[in-house]
Amino acid sequence: MSAQDIADRAGVSVTLVRRVLRTPADCQTVRDIARTSADAILGIPLPARRAPGAPGLTDSTEASRLLADLARAGWPATTLAQRLDVNARTIAEVRDKRPRLHLDLALRIRRLHRDLIGLDPAGYGIHPTDIARTRAAATRRTPATAA
Repeated sequence: MSAQDIADRAGVSVTLVRRVLRTPADCQTVRDIARTSADAILGIPLPARRAPGAPGLTDSTEASRLLADLARAGWPATTLAQRLDVNARTIAEVRDKRPRLHLDLALRIRRLHRDLIGLDPAGYGIHPTDIARTRAAATRRTPATAA
């Protein structure tokens, strides 16, 4: 959960939550917070570990890699967007290194990758021209490694 999610659920300021989450440096002492604030923060029920509606943001590195893998396999962004119930532009932004994304979208991307990576897009109604175009674009996006 993000600091904002915790603050919203606990009914305290986001500044207080960030101060609680910040670890003190070696020379600093730990600041005290009011018992009522501590109880409000500690009383928040944690979301289920893999709940699709999990709140908060997460790093997009893994999701970006998974979407790039699907593009190299020939799955167009429009098809992935339809299956994830998002806009195709969202797929392109996450694939091209959007820094953070919602946790529920990251979990859905992981599940979609697991379901599609071994399948041939042509067998699912994707036109061969679209497959070739998607693979070529994915190859162009992949940085060339020095031999």
